[in-house]
Amino acid sequence: MAITQINLETGASRELAFAAPKPVAPAGSIVWLDVFAPGEDDLQWLAREYAFHPLALEDCRHFEQRAKVEEYDGYLFLSLNAVVRRAGDLHAQELEAFLGVDYVITLHREPLAALDTMRARCVSDHRTGNFRADFMFYQIADQIVDAIFPLLDAVEDEIDDLEDQVLAQPSQEMLQHIFTLKRQLVELRKIVGPMRDALDSLADVRYEIIDPRTALYFRDAYDHLVRIHDLIETSRDLLGNALDAYLSSVSNRLSEIMKRLTLLTTIFMPISFLVGFGGMNFTQWIPFDSGVAFGVMIALLMLVPSAMALWFRRSKWM
Repeated sequence: MAITQINLETGASRELAFAAPKPVAPAGSIVWLDVFAPGEDDLQWLAREYAFHPLALEDCRHFEQRAKVEEYDGYLFLSLNAVVRRAGDLHAQELEAFLGVDYVITLHREPLAALDTMRARCVSDHRTGNFRADFMFYQIADQIVDAIFPLLDAVEDEIDDLEDQVLAQPSQEMLQHIFTLKRQLVELRKIVGPMRDALDSLADVRYEIIDPRTALYFRDAYDHLVRIHDLIETSRDLLGNALDAYLSSVSNRLSEIMKRLTLLTTIFMPISFLVGFGGMNFTQWIPFDSGVAFGVMIALLMLVPSAMALWFRRSKWM
């Protein structure tokens, strides 16, 4: 069994045995059960003590759900996704939750910073013992949502650095970095979109479990997700501009190289002609075996490319 009961007033926790009955909420308080890496025994205990729907428990068994809210008889089943960044890549951490009138049950496979923050608050703030179940779940959801802002700030800083580097010295690594960030933003948008819809439904008054006063807080979290979605689109546009700047910079560098090669070819073209002309092996009409003719040829070989180089420089082609 990996089911832990957390005391909202003190933050103390205790593990439940498989034969233990479901905890009874104290008067004016709620029960918070946290299930880390739920196994089959944990799901059987939840099915036995809370009579949760098999479809909801099946979602907890596989943890491959997008953010959603499903209403059952007397409780809500919710899925949210926290986002963390590891080794420069985004990673989604799924959280499943059962929300009843007097209980909140959270299930997750990885440690979640939002849950750790909530536990720490239970220790430092004794008012958490008076939280309603829906307001407590809002506290967890709000932590998950707000944790996305620093990630986007870091991505924006990387985009700013990329823009400066692209203009200074574009490289293949920068192109790879641009595509990596674009992929991460696409994944983040896939996570944020369903969460925005889920919190929007909680901000409505369609569910009896959600108190209208708590719905206002969910609406605030929904507004944060709308802002996050807009920031993602802005970052994607900036990455598109950085990609265009990279391609333009590479094209300009290629054009500059081709220009220089063309100028060198143009300068050496008359030299090739003069050398070929002076290397003819007959002397009746072209007596280049004399010292004067040889000197003239050498002078032309020096003056013609020099004059062409001077002309190109004065024309600002070089």
